[in-house]
Amino acid sequence: MLPYKIAYITVTDPHNKHSWSGTDHYIWKSLQTQFKEVDLLGPAEPKLAVFVCKIIHAFSLLLGKRFDYRHSTIYAKACGKLFGEKLKGKKYDLIVSPAGVAYIGYIKTDIPKVLVVDRTIAGTINYHSIFKKLWKFSEQQSINTDKHAMFGSALTVFSSPWAAEIAKGKYGLTDKQTAVIPFGANMDELPSSEFAFNHKKSGVCNLLLVGTYWENKGADIAVNALNELVKMGVDAKLTVCGCTPPEPISNDRLNIIPFVNKNTAEGRKQLDELFLNHHFFILPTRFDCTPIVFCEAAAYALPVLSANTGGVGGHITEGKNGFLIDYNDSGISYAKKIKEILDTPGQYEALRKSTREEYDKRLNWKSWSEHFVEKVKSLLEK
Repeated sequence: MLPYKIAYITVTDPHNKHSWSGTDHYIWKSLQTQFKEVDLLGPAEPKLAVFVCKIIHAFSLLLGKRFDYRHSTIYAKACGKLFGEKLKGKKYDLIVSPAGVAYIGYIKTDIPKVLVVDRTIAGTINYHSIFKKLWKFSEQQSINTDKHAMFGSALTVFSSPWAAEIAKGKYGLTDKQTAVIPFGANMDELPSSEFAFNHKKSGVCNLLLVGTYWENKGADIAVNALNELVKMGVDAKLTVCGCTPPEPISNDRLNIIPFVNKNTAEGRKQLDELFLNHHFFILPTRFDCTPIVFCEAAAYALPVLSANTGGVGGHITEGKNGFLIDYNDSGISYAKKIKEILDTPGQYEALRKSTREEYDKRLNWKSWSEHFVEKVKSLLEK
């Protein structure tokens, strides 16, 4: 354990596993395994700035536009003042902030700052739904906030090469200012490799999709893939967990579970059984920066098939823990790849083995924390 004191800055509560899909929580816990002390300076938020920004956003929506207030100049500067006050009179060796471009960009301090992010604003404008239809001034403010925070940090740690390359290409960050470390699985209890491999699955080819929004996660494409598999003679079923279709779907091979609360013992048990009892994880996502669920699937030796978009490739090693499918595919290529694997003797079990190896090697929070320490050591030893 390193004898350093870390200031951990978040707007949300790191105890809450719903915040950023639990990533704030698991980064905090990972840092605690490496450093003597990790102080939580959040949750905290500049209430007056939030109030003003929400009014601007509400009027913008009436006009068919959006105001990205959480990356606006007024919000970011208010956060800088708020957290700057919290730092006064305290001695820290390092400031770490997950998704914190607006939180730490305007903090005036000599303490080295490290950002942990899964994207750049420049890379998500008109890609992610929340960054569409922005006012031009809002778009520019968001990019400026992002860029200002990254250049003001000693290091920005990205979860995927996709995000890091955009930061270098569009912002001009250097290799020295960036690092790429994949995230881990946001679950407290995960199976041993022996348990995952020894668990018997049914003879039916069970596909699993876990996501919050049906359209965003490409669930219709997953249903098409299911139907194509059945046409190919594969006895297959699909479980969609966490969302519902906009219109009811009549398909006796489709099981929809609207919501599972992973913060409860019952919810965790249900998710555990879902990951154990399915054969493939399918996610034809329409936009994603880092699907943490790929790490969780890898822990269960559950191979992934995903649309090739955004930062998903940072957590899929082609042919080892899954496959990237063309973004515009309607479901046919997903079905063909699954059929090909099932028809090749020994390929599915070999794929399961290499999938779990990817988890053990790099898609876990222990690996993340160790690589993080390697990257920040030079900052701490100055």
